[in-house]
Amino acid sequence: MKKGFLILATVFMLTACSSDTTQKDNQDKSDKEKQQTKQISTGMQISNEYYRTLLPFKVSAARGLTQDNMISSYNSEAFESGLLDISKKTFSPEDYLYRDGQFLDKDTVRAYLAPKYTKAEIKDMSADEKEQKNAGENLGLNPTHNGETDPEKIAEKSPTYLSHIIEQDYFTESDAKKQKISGMTIGLAMNSEYVYQKEDYGETYTKKLDNKDIEKKGKEAAEEILSRLRVRDDLKNVPINFAIFVQSGEGDIKPGKFIYYATSDGGHRDVEGWEKLNQKHVTIPSSEASDLDENLNSNFEQFNQDLQKYFPNFTQSVGTGKFDDDKLTELKIKIPLDYYGKAEVIGVTQYVADLSGKYFKGVDDIEISIVDGEEPQALITKTKEDNEPKIHIYK
Repeated sequence: MKKGFLILATVFMLTACSSDTTQKDNQDKSDKEKQQTKQISTGMQISNEYYRTLLPFKVSAARGLTQDNMISSYNSEAFESGLLDISKKTFSPEDYLYRDGQFLDKDTVRAYLAPKYTKAEIKDMSADEKEQKNAGENLGLNPTHNGETDPEKIAEKSPTYLSHIIEQDYFTESDAKKQKISGMTIGLAMNSEYVYQKEDYGETYTKKLDNKDIEKKGKEAAEEILSRLRVRDDLKNVPINFAIFVQSGEGDIKPGKFIYYATSDGGHRDVEGWEKLNQKHVTIPSSEASDLDENLNSNFEQFNQDLQKYFPNFTQSVGTGKFDDDKLTELKIKIPLDYYGKAEVIGVTQYVADLSGKYFKGVDDIEISIVDGEEPQALITKTKEDNEPKIHIYK
């Protein structure tokens, strides 16, 4: 009996251990699956207007080129943020996750931005020069110089139109789990003017580029880039958006604008149905702003006057506005303030927040920065989803 009891006890213990092990394995598997689900994207979405980011986070394969290739920070910011808005027309933030572009790396973008080389130009290059310019592949999307070296003649006949390319990648949650891309947006930044020197370290000259030529070169570049992307198996059947952005000139204090966008549906090898965008950026106050909104200049001037009444050390704020289809959708204001103390900054900020609601009611997005020199003191923001402005005082 004792021996039989020991056998039964041993069997019971083994069965219990097996059951515990199975339960633990199942629990570990469940926890792992939950963890994987959590790691697909960032959990918090600020609003339906913003994309959640695909995890793990990956920086753009062409990171750092935007600052190098864009004429100004005004253009860089408008290009990147505007491209996100255009992507929403095809890839809703409710259904898609975002990731910085991973297909067009730095070397590829640089190669695309080069001029197209002729056979004679390539023949005259040294081995090092061919390698440096990636002349073997000869992927340049800007006009060929046809062997011309005179900067003035290049400016006249074959200036640089395409100045930068940005890629954005989009994923549904189901595709993200399979590590499969669902869609892409490509932004093409075009020059509105060509800047050159006749001699090294000499005077700088500017040639204004024709709007029709800019439009034509942008659309041609989009078609060529599409043909290169479609040869990849993972990009053959995904929708790809293209958007053309024209930069403002060197020295302008306002950014450029998007002029066209279009989509190539999955499996298609051409860019179809270019849609014209009615977008403008204006300085406020200005005659251009008045032409678009007859009350904008007067409201802005009254805003400044009210500030000057209560804060004598305030000088004058500067504003820029973005119009979409002739409606003011975005307003940015920079307020210079000689810093006297934290209490004063708080007082000014609260008063400015009140004034923004009084004079700029109905604008979708407002951003007001209060600065002392280049040192930020406070930030006021309001989106169309906010009932009240949000205030941040820098420490």
